[in-house]
Amino acid sequence: MTSTVAPITPTTTADSKRTGRKRRQIAVKSAIAWLIAAVYLFPVYWMINTSLKTSQDMFAIPPQMFPVNPYLGSYKAVFSPTYGIPQAFLNSTLIALSVLVLTLLIAIPASYAVARLRGRITTSMMIMLTVVQLLPAIAISVPLFVMFRQLGLINSYLSIILADISVTLPFAVILLRPYFKMFPYEVEEAARLDGLGALSTIIRIIIPTIRPGIIMIGSFAFLMAWGEFTFALTLTTEQDIQPLTVALNRIIGQYGTAWNDLMATAGVIAAPVLVLFVVLQRYIVAGLAGGATKG
Repeated sequence: MTSTVAPITPTTTADSKRTGRKRRQIAVKSAIAWLIAAVYLFPVYWMINTSLKTSQDMFAIPPQMFPVNPYLGSYKAVFSPTYGIPQAFLNSTLIALSVLVLTLLIAIPASYAVARLRGRITTSMMIMLTVVQLLPAIAISVPLFVMFRQLGLINSYLSIILADISVTLPFAVILLRPYFKMFPYEVEEAARLDGLGALSTIIRIIIPTIRPGIIMIGSFAFLMAWGEFTFALTLTTEQDIQPLTVALNRIIGQYGTAWNDLMATAGVIAAPVLVLFVVLQRYIVAGLAGGATKG
């Protein structure tokens, strides 16, 4: 009984080499990606590492790469009345959620209108929205302070929310416009023939279709409001109204800074953002990918 062995052809050898080359390329790209991720995440690790150290361990020479004796006193200080962090956390949550809801409520119909308008009006409007995005917060914080003081809105949640919306709203309209612009107009006409009005068409037909983009833009609006500092510092002087970013600034003392307490507070501020992006990761990625392909 004889056995036959398949001959090794040049095509088989070339395929094997090509497969091996692809695997090596994937391995190299993965190593580079992990290296870049490690570089970007090292400050986050060092923040957590510092928050778990005592004052003596923070200034140890050589620096301790790992907390030898983890110290939880800084996290106890964060949630104590010393720095007012619990109230500031509630303030930030209220402000960021309000900015998120109001931004989407205004940006969705505004983006739809801008996407459907034609001619110079649309171009001029987009230029103005872009210019507003280029202005630094410090340039408009003083005029906003003067205006809100005349209206009696200083030291109120409403002043911070309106100031934050002045930044998030142009951003949302600019990013939402391509989604509405690429939505088939024929589908809207069919919906109107079925008896739906413009608002009903937007709510029942368009919004479910572009949901990843809306979630992505809403997430960024929440993030921008959560981390905003300039408006909150300018428009508030009472501690009961100030958000987490201003409370974080209070830990920096004139004659010294409790770095472990500061890093623990920074970790508390960053935690909701990390949770938000982990939970909504697939929507954010889909929204960014979809927006990148729309004109």
